[in-house]
Amino acid sequence: MGIEMNTRSSARWRSAARCVAGMVALTLSAPIVVAQQRPASAAGTYRAPRTPDGRPDLQGYWTNLTYTPFERPKELAGKALYTEQEAIEVFNKAVKDTFTTDQLVHYVQSDFAATPVQSGAKPNRYTSVVIEPADGRVPAFTPEARKRVTAMQAAEKAKGPLPLTWRDDRGTLWCVFHDRAVPSIPAPYGSIYHVVQSRDFIVMTYEWNSERRVIPLDGRPHSPASVRTYAGDARGRWEGDTLVVETTNFSPKRDFFGSEGTFTLVERFTRVSEDSISHTLTITDPTTWVSPWTLALPLHRTQGPMLEYACNENNMDAFTVLKNARAQERGELEAPEAMKRGDAKAVIKEASDTGAAEVLGGID
Repeated sequence: MGIEMNTRSSARWRSAARCVAGMVALTLSAPIVVAQQRPASAAGTYRAPRTPDGRPDLQGYWTNLTYTPFERPKELAGKALYTEQEAIEVFNKAVKDTFTTDQLVHYVQSDFAATPVQSGAKPNRYTSVVIEPADGRVPAFTPEARKRVTAMQAAEKAKGPLPLTWRDDRGTLWCVFHDRAVPSIPAPYGSIYHVVQSRDFIVMTYEWNSERRVIPLDGRPHSPASVRTYAGDARGRWEGDTLVVETTNFSPKRDFFGSEGTFTLVERFTRVSEDSISHTLTITDPTTWVSPWTLALPLHRTQGPMLEYACNENNMDAFTVLKNARAQERGELEAPEAMKRGDAKAVIKEASDTGAAEVLGGID
């Protein structure tokens, strides 16, 4: 997967679903799933199963994990779609490239988190997740937004990569909220959604950090503009067989591609087959970008239930530690410097040694 951000949250949004286990390369002949720009027409002659109140049934476990790059690669400029054969070949290569040695220590994705191919990802004819504008790339910043983002990046760099006190609320870094939940940008793993639906509400539980969206469907207005949260304020409505969800009131602590929570998100969900939901997301913020932009992230059925998610800052897994240690002994890897691998203790010690922060109680 290749999803990355160009502002202060780029590091935690960078998506490279690398596994630590070997795997035989796959040769797939599965049908191609194409995310439709017009969800209402995506279903064709398919008629989704119905809930007791007659609406399309979106319930179950779904994943949007993908190997499709977030923005269209420059070498594919002007090419919005692959042929079916090209899509299969690109998908197989991405699966093979995923299983390479990674020196950085992280969660054992192959053991419990499941990589895209393990979770039900399928080939996608789109050459990028961004489908509008036509170049498949996030629109340019407005001049005012560029100044704001530059200042924000400088302030973030001065603070360092890790929060040093509990008051330093950076959302994802303290496991307060995972930015990938809303909007639902795929993570390297754990991008599974459990959908429960009734006449008046639909609830979407995201596996990563167990984030929950409770979306009213009863026509109530949005909360006052002063009530702003990390996940925003969502309201849903049905347009034929398509569920349309509008979300506003994001927290100013959110940094979504340079927008400090001032964007509006409009999602469209259409059940197009027994195993797929067409899902598009349109993001609008005239204070940040010169135009709206749209993502296509189809949801594919996956097996439940979801595992409980436990978030621990600086969590490093023993499996990868041992694997990399053996590789270092064989001379295949150089031992990484603590600062480069994101060791929390090393970061805090350096801040203390340079006087950038006072560490209470010691760091041992």
